[in-house]
Amino acid sequence: MTDEIRSTLEESIELIFEGTIQDSDRRLPTERELAARLGVTRHAVRHALERLEARGSLWRHVGRGTFRGRRTEIEAATEGTVANCSPRNIHDARRMLEPSLASLAAVNASAAQIAEIEAACRRCAAARNMDAYEVFDEGFHRAIAAACGNPLAIELFETVNRARKEIVWGAMRRAVLRPERRAHFSAEHRRIAEAIARRDAHEAWQAVMTHMDTISQAYDALRPGEPFIL
Repeated sequence: MTDEIRSTLEESIELIFEGTIQDSDRRLPTERELAARLGVTRHAVRHALERLEARGSLWRHVGRGTFRGRRTEIEAATEGTVANCSPRNIHDARRMLEPSLASLAAVNASAAQIAEIEAACRRCAAARNMDAYEVFDEGFHRAIAAACGNPLAIELFETVNRARKEIVWGAMRRAVLRPERRAHFSAEHRRIAEAIARRDAHEAWQAVMTHMDTISQAYDALRPGEPFIL
């Protein structure tokens, strides 16, 4: 889509939100409903929602839905903890959590959820620029979390992911996610998706652990003076 089409779609979604959502119920229509109403694909809607979330117009929670505005006070309660985390803290938390999420997804995911993980993997690999890669990379990891079948684990993922977006991404996009590294990361994503599709919990766990190790190595290889403090 062109920037003009993207902007028009985002404006249309915001108009729908204003016209249909009451203050007492901030939950937004589903991606499927929005796609049908606007006559576009769910992929286009998902990308528009991700851009709106980045601007603070809405927030999403795996398994609960998409909500207008910013997070509630309860959702924001972890902000102080997030603000005091270093990128290394966040990466260590991902290393503890995400391999297990993938292992659970291999066991618990529905056929539709596996299809979404595979589609998210393809979108990430096809990303043509850094902005698109950020969106699709998050979508890939979020799809795995959504498929794990454990609401508490999903909640933990959302907390760590929010920290990653707020603290890690800015430095990564300048220093870590160069094109050759994005290609390598995408190949690792494919291994993860394939393991989940085969229902191989051990291989899914190992594939994500390998991915975490690659990310850690990329951080450690940064030149002195790069804006990423481990």
